[in-house]
Amino acid sequence: MKKIDFIYLLVSIITLSCNSIKKSIIETHNENDPIQISIIDFSKSTRLYKINNIFSVSKFVSIINNDLIVVTIGVNPTKLLMTKDVIIGSKGRLPSRFIEKNGKLFFWWDNEFPLSENALAIFKKYNLLQDDENGRIKVPDIVKTASEKGVDYYFCKDDLLNYKKVITNIGLGYYEPPSLLCK
Repeated sequence: MKKIDFIYLLVSIITLSCNSIKKSIIETHNENDPIQISIIDFSKSTRLYKINNIFSVSKFVSIINNDLIVVTIGVNPTKLLMTKDVIIGSKGRLPSRFIEKNGKLFFWWDNEFPLSENALAIFKKYNLLQDDENGRIKVPDIVKTASEKGVDYYFCKDDLLNYKKVITNIGLGYYEPPSLLCK
């Protein structure tokens, strides 16, 4: 009987700690909260996280339903092209945001946030940068095939704890999104 009580207590503690992390993220009301929640869930619940190291992240408002925010996480398919326009402080040329977690990298573009030395250093560390050879290369090398699975997260704008995820190798807009009851 004591074993069952211990297991119940352990499961309760784990569940509460995950929810408290998500709630503490949401209480800060940061525009990157959906990304952070997605990365937490992705790292705890998907096989892709266990077998890959570099992930590309995208976030946008759903075209179909303006009450939804969509975050996609997938294995990074390409190198990042290092052109002469890429300098510290520039915006939009390279991804400027990243989270490194347990030796794995998640990165995304944020046109409002400039490229930092830390971001450039992390991209070098993960061997993501490819020199454009004085403008001769227009498209960076492909690292992985685009047919690999990814995860799409659908969040209610007004309640980020209300979300659903879809594990798929089909692009957004080519499958029926999950229904969410938002306020």
